[in-house]
Amino acid sequence: MKKFNNLKVQVACLPECEKEIKKIFFDILNDYSQRFSVEVTDDEVKINICIIEYDEGSESQGLTTFSEDNKKILIQVRDPFLSNFEANPYVMEQFVNILCHEMVHACQHLTGRKGFKVRGMHIDKYNPQEAYFFDSEEMEARALEAPYSTFYGYIIK
Repeated sequence: MKKFNNLKVQVACLPECEKEIKKIFFDILNDYSQRFSVEVTDDEVKINICIIEYDEGSESQGLTTFSEDNKKILIQVRDPFLSNFEANPYVMEQFVNILCHEMVHACQHLTGRKGFKVRGMHIDKYNPQEAYFFDSEEMEARALEAPYSTFYGYIIK
C-alpha cells in the first residue's frame, strides 16, 4: 500500500471511529489509483471529513467540495444517529455507502480523473436533475460506492 505523506486527513465525528474512517479513505484511494492506473497528486492537500447533523428537512446525505486553490477538500456526510435514525444494519449500510461515494469524489479530484461516460447515452443537459444523475463523475461514484463499502467499510458497520 502506497503512503501519501502529502495528504493530511482529519476526521471529525462523535463516535470514536476517526482511525477507521482514515483507513477507509486511504484504502479507497490506493485501490482507485491502481484500478484506473492514475497518479495521485504530489501537492500538499488537506482533507477534512466531517460527520455532522443535517437539518431535519434536508434531503442531502453528503457532499464533497474543493477549495479554489485545490489545497483543501471537505467531505461532509450526514450522521444518521445525530438525526435520531435507528441503529440497524440498513442505516449503517447506507451511511457507509454515502461515505464511500463522497470519498470517490475526493479520489477523482486528487487524480484528475473525470469519471466515465456511457457511449451512446443521450443526456438532456438542460434538465438539471438529468444532468446531475448522468454526470460522469456521479455515475462513477455511484458505481463504486457499494464495492468500496463492501471491501473497506466493514470496519465501521
